[in-house]
Amino acid sequence: MVETFGDELSLRDILEILKRQRVWILALPLVFGVLALIYGFFIAEPRYASTATVNVAPVQVQAQLEQRIQVQGQSLLTFEGLKALAFSEEVTREVWEALRKEGKLPTAWQDQGGRPGLERMVKDFRIKNETPRQQVVPQGQVPPVVASLTVEAPSPEVAARTANVWAEALVKRLSRFPSAHLETSLQVLGEEVAKAEKVYREAQARFEAFRRTSTLAQDRAELEALTGERSDYASRIEIALEPRLGERILLDRELSKIERDLAAIRGKIRFLEQELKGLPTSSSSGQLGQLPQRLENLLLDARAEEAQLLARRAALQARMAQVEARINLLKERVAKAQVEQDRINQTLEMAKNAYLALSQKRTDLQIELASSQNSLAQIIAPAYPIYEKVAPKRALILALAVFLGLVLGVMAAFMAEALRPPRPEAAAG
Repeated sequence: MVETFGDELSLRDILEILKRQRVWILALPLVFGVLALIYGFFIAEPRYASTATVNVAPVQVQAQLEQRIQVQGQSLLTFEGLKALAFSEEVTREVWEALRKEGKLPTAWQDQGGRPGLERMVKDFRIKNETPRQQVVPQGQVPPVVASLTVEAPSPEVAARTANVWAEALVKRLSRFPSAHLETSLQVLGEEVAKAEKVYREAQARFEAFRRTSTLAQDRAELEALTGERSDYASRIEIALEPRLGERILLDRELSKIERDLAAIRGKIRFLEQELKGLPTSSSSGQLGQLPQRLENLLLDARAEEAQLLARRAALQARMAQVEARINLLKERVAKAQVEQDRINQTLEMAKNAYLALSQKRTDLQIELASSQNSLAQIIAPAYPIYEKVAPKRALILALAVFLGLVLGVMAAFMAEALRPPRPEAAAG
């Protein structure tokens, strides 16, 4: 039994189909390959590339301050800033006009109807960051930026000339940058210094007002006198109150002594009461008759002493409660005052650091402005004509075309097999 195309195909069947329809598999890659060769050799415009290298030196400012101090018109002396400047309309327009005046502007870059040639020219421009990743620079300076400017054009001479004109226009634009940039930065920085000085003076005034009105030192001294706990700041503060060293400790000791005295006097009272209970109810005259009276007198004296001790203990406990309440109040006041003092000190320190940093940066910029010269950027490697084509890449085009033709040939082979009428023997079976 012969399987039709609609049945499940085995690998042998697939190979038989490809063998029968080999014309498609061979013809389409051949056709696409010929078309690719025709396009690559006769239709596609050859492209050449040339590269000029530019070195941009940094403005000598303290680099460690750049991240903390924001200045309007920040330095463009980074690769991203250099790239933006290189592709700015001012620079690219100058390149386009120079080529047009010299008569070297390619047809592809000329204005055509409503399509400006400048935009098409810029599409053939490339810039790459060539700055060494590891380089040693003096402290307080930003490392230089090295960039390569590559141009693709229909001829090697035009590519080299365009790359050089582009680099010259960029260097020319950068030569006017340092003084204008530093003057603008210095002006803005002067305003920032004035604001920082005002903030610093206000923080200093708040600090002085806090010192005049705060009772933190006195509260600490009184708290130390009440608790008897000497802290590390005790030697740095003035004790304005009469010291009551460890009043809580003294009260604790006195209460402990009274408790001991109470225990002793209560033991004495119990002893006298037991002695009185042990005496006979009727006593004879003489010294034996006077004993109960003496015991009763001693018992009365002991109870009176007990009452005095209880009164003293109550007074001491009341005083202890007052001391504890005062200690808790002082601790709360000291904690709040300490938080406020820390906040004011932190604000003052931050304002002082910001003011000093801005002042130092202004000094650096003034020095740089006085010593800056028109040597910010220079061309370290001009472009030369390179006669090796970068486009079209004929081998790649041919390989892609043959591959596409092969894929389409296989598809066409299966399509032709599906549309082929069945053989007579298959129809009869």
